[in-house]
Amino acid sequence: MFALPLDSKQALIQWLNPCLPTCIALYRRLQFGHFTPGSRLFSSVDLTILTHGKVPSSPWIVAFVDRTCRPETEVWIAASWEHDTPADDSWLPQADDLVRSLLKEISKAEIIPQASSPITGSDKSTSLPADTNGNGSVDRDQYEKHLMNEKVVLLGAVHSSTVAILKRLGLLDSSFVGSDMPYQKYIFDLRNDVVPRSLPPGFAYGKVDPKDYGLVKSRTQIPRQDRTLRKLPSVAIYHEQGGSTASTPIAWGFLGLDASLTTLHVEKDYRGLGLAKSLSLKLFSDDMGAYWQHNPSDEERYAHADVATDNSSSQGVCKSLGGNWYFHVFWIRVDTDG
Repeated sequence: MFALPLDSKQALIQWLNPCLPTCIALYRRLQFGHFTPGSRLFSSVDLTILTHGKVPSSPWIVAFVDRTCRPETEVWIAASWEHDTPADDSWLPQADDLVRSLLKEISKAEIIPQASSPITGSDKSTSLPADTNGNGSVDRDQYEKHLMNEKVVLLGAVHSSTVAILKRLGLLDSSFVGSDMPYQKYIFDLRNDVVPRSLPPGFAYGKVDPKDYGLVKSRTQIPRQDRTLRKLPSVAIYHEQGGSTASTPIAWGFLGLDASLTTLHVEKDYRGLGLAKSLSLKLFSDDMGAYWQHNPSDEERYAHADVATDNSSSQGVCKSLGGNWYFHVFWIRVDTDG
């Protein structure tokens, strides 16, 4: 397993490009940047091969790791068998070894003390839901249990084929939920220009103000930290009345660290107006360009979302945006001592 320098991210992005959209979560996370002193890139393929665009015939795995993000997602992975699964099982022993080797490197990754103690101030408030079922989220006790145990690491948007390997190797931490909670990966092909929709009279677009993070977190089943929300592109919708705009949003959405459409919410009294679709199109049109500017070519214009299998309303929004369900992903916690 090779540790790659962070300044090699563009070479890695170019090398991963043929594996889209399967590797989109890691691909977009690299494009987003916002690396910290604790960020790490690992690859089973030598950097000199990557830079020459040669794809090895044997199985490979690459990962972005940032343990300072804990207890939110700390690892994004892409592997050859996710994009192109061999017809027989001859590749499995190699894949097993690669996964073990990667987890060994992850276990050595440094956790910067100051950055790994995020639950302070407002983050300890009741804005963290008592019961959560979002992306790899768990109830409050398990969320805090993860925070207190530095040996536990959260892997995000993991392809079902890699989850199967982790299960077979007995590497999943059974004390946490996640491995039995699949999410549908929706892909949006936005090569045609995305045009934001005009809002109904009495509404206006804006951004999510940090003063409203408590409200945002109280409405989601996904534990979020203020420090994460500050990094993310956002769109909010505000009610206008009497020539003035309300100070509190009635709908909002974000692009995640991996550019996935996330934390999309419309307050109950304003549902049925198509605002969720409007938010999504506004995010795509205003903010996806920051990722696409790092694309190796102009041909790729993908966006993506992860939707729980029982979330029919979000599935409906994704379909209305032209999204197609490609595969299942999971948010899973692994004990690196396991």
